Amino acid sequence: MRLFGRALPFLFVSPSSRLHNDNTIQPLKSTVDEILEVSAPRKIVQDVQEIYKGLEEGCFTKHYSPTIDFKYTSPSYERIAFRESMMSSMEESDVFEKIEASHEKKKPILLYLPGLDGVGISGTRQFDDLSNTFEFWRMMIDRSSDRSSFTELTTAVSSFIQDVAIENKRDVILVGESFGGLLAPSVALRVQSMTKRKAIKNPIKGMVLVNPATSFDKTQWSTLAPILASLRHIEREEEEGTSLKLPTPYSVVGGIALALTVPDRDQYQNIFNIFSSTKVNSADELQDVIGSMRDGFGMLADNLPATVIEHRVGQWLPVGVEVVNKRLKDLDTPTLVIAGEDDNMLPTKEEGERLVKVMKDCTSMFVKGAGHFVLDDRFNLTEAIIDAPFDPLGKNIDAKKYDPILDWKLPTGDALREAIDNRVRPLRLATSPKFFSTGLDGKRRIGLGQVPNNTNGPILFVANHQLLGLDLGLIIAELIEERGIAARGLAHPFVFQGGGNGFGGGAGPTGASRRVTKKNKDGIVDRPEGDFQTFGAVMVTPKNYYRLMQTGQCGLLFPGGVREVFHGKDEAYELFWPENKVDFVRVASKFNATIIPISAVGAADSASILLDNTEILDLPFGLGERALNNTKNTISARYDQENGDELFQPPLVVPKLTPARHYFVFGKPFDTSVIDHQNKEACGIMYKDIKAELRRGLDDLLDARKKDPYQDFSARFITEQITGKQTPTFPIEELNK
Repeated sequence: MRLFGRALPFLFVSPSSRLHNDNTIQPLKSTVDEILEVSAPRKIVQDVQEIYKGLEEGCFTKHYSPTIDFKYTSPSYERIAFRESMMSSMEESDVFEKIEASHEKKKPILLYLPGLDGVGISGTRQFDDLSNTFEFWRMMIDRSSDRSSFTELTTAVSSFIQDVAIENKRDVILVGESFGGLLAPSVALRVQSMTKRKAIKNPIKGMVLVNPATSFDKTQWSTLAPILASLRHIEREEEEGTSLKLPTPYSVVGGIALALTVPDRDQYQNIFNIFSSTKVNSADELQDVIGSMRDGFGMLADNLPATVIEHRVGQWLPVGVEVVNKRLKDLDTPTLVIAGEDDNMLPTKEEGERLVKVMKDCTSMFVKGAGHFVLDDRFNLTEAIIDAPFDPLGKNIDAKKYDPILDWKLPTGDALREAIDNRVRPLRLATSPKFFSTGLDGKRRIGLGQVPNNTNGPILFVANHQLLGLDLGLIIAELIEERGIAARGLAHPFVFQGGGNGFGGGAGPTGASRRVTKKNKDGIVDRPEGDFQTFGAVMVTPKNYYRLMQTGQCGLLFPGGVREVFHGKDEAYELFWPENKVDFVRVASKFNATIIPISAVGAADSASILLDNTEILDLPFGLGERALNNTKNTISARYDQENGDELFQPPLVVPKLTPARHYFVFGKPFDTSVIDHQNKEACGIMYKDIKAELRRGLDDLLDARKKDPYQDFSARFITEQITGKQTPTFPIEELNK
């Protein structure tokens, strides 16, 4: 029972924020041990109340309306001295100059715009670091009496930027969290318009949007919040003399709503640990629990009253979305979006993808395992801003931006061997793959000796996508080892969002330990550090494919895409290439590429499909609906499709105890220099010929493997373990009938 008094304050504030007695905002370590050290649950409530009180203070406050302030916070190590030496001598007319002089003009201005609470309690964990690196200002909105419109908020922030930055010819970085992430672009658009009209420099050097509420129109909060606010009408005064005071309906329901949407998995685990570690042993403890429960729930009513919620959700958010979203494409400000992938309050992960597409200069940083309170002690906002593409401190001004197309280099030596041994060798042992190649005469031979590696132009391999795509490492490793060809896989966006990859396990481009992934219009922008991306994978976009061919490199493309890799029960080794989509041939022809089809067999025979993807969508009890929602929220690999047009739902498969042998035929090379890339008809004919050659390879492999004396896993595996050599396969004549 004591859990309410301890856990609810944990929900209503940033789960890692706490005010200490030195008048600075310091981290509350999100560990159960520290929380349970508190002598009474009421102490936690008091600490949270102190945080709110601390946020009301600042080294200097600039008023822009009776309810809107901007507060300057100096670094913690000089806060007391600053107040004593500077505050008494500051005048309204020179405050900005004196604050700039206090750090010798070395810090850029950073302005933080809070969420709906108007004070930014969710960001308190970050404030000291920010004030150490930047001239840190915070917007504060009165939590009880303010009834400003969205336009008035935009005007107030724009006026502050005029005074602090434009008048003093300084740069400013704009940071908005949640609702502040909706207000920030509105301000940036206003300042952009004003500076263009006056022909002066735009002071906003960059903008950071943390779980921005630009996606509010894609939620149910516009309906739920007014219902929540209406609960105030059924509140009543406690009877005089009543000692047992209970929380109001608004506080309880609102607290539950926040509890269900704000914490992420790790934060929930911390709360659960508190729940499971507390007991009530006496009537006095029970009374203390109930009192703490009321105070914990009551913090919502005290700091974000129902009437305030009603106004802000009804007047700020829908108006802001209407004003901002249709104009985002016109915004020139370089922007970093910080998106918690597990945000349950807003569809932030999808919004991060959308903003990259819509805005001119936007990079999204996806934080794995983070919810709506992304700014806890696991994340450093200061470092994220310093490393943002707009480079606020000028530390990378001379550094060349990493180009995944031009700057990638294949690992060499021990690093290459270790990666292949760790990722590919287990699959080789299980499947004993056999490779064949085809000469210009159409004749197949054992090995990859017929695959050209000295062409005058780029090379494009096109392959059928086998079940679940787990054979990619086999193809890439064989090309590297046998022909010295680094085939750069054009991979589905899912690979770069924490999905699987062609070298086996791992969670995303840099392995399971990677928590943050950055992406812009060109795909992943971080330097590769491991797994598939280290071996040259780039996101499958028209631009990336074009540049690979333009720069004479080698690409690996799967025209069948998701439809083939997640094929149905009776669709093994079927080709699902788009009809009349000859773009890859046209681009290849423009740069005189050689196209080589690859026919691959074996993966579909190594697993049993229990439910194909369409059957999963029909599952009862909401399982099918959830699967459908997931696939709708997965970005499509095809630029001309919406996310929902591509059924990104894996079938339910069970691996067989005895995996089938894998076979690969590299088909006859196609020289695209003999056709004009502008001749759609000629490109269409070659497209069909390439597909037919790949189909021929599949059919020939399916027939020839029947003559393989070591097709059975047991005989093959035992023989290879005894001899230490790969077992032979069917005679090559079986492929040349």
